[in-house]
Amino acid sequence: MTQPYSPPPGLCAACENVKIIDTRKGSRFYLCQLAEVDPRFPRYPRIPVLRCHGFREAEVPVAAELQAD
Repeated sequence: MTQPYSPPPGLCAACENVKIIDTRKGSRFYLCQLAEVDPRFPRYPRIPVLRCHGFREAEVPVAAELQAD
């Protein structure tokens, strides 16, 4: 299934704390796993994320892993 256009996620695309959720209807959500342990972080941040105190650059960006599939 082809993903509909969605705005670039900003920092979330390269963060080690993100989990990408794709729905059957074709929507994509970026789940911040820091929200599970720290209430300062929204569970699903507004995209694009341009600044984040919890940002940690992933060795392999999650967005790159998705494109390889």
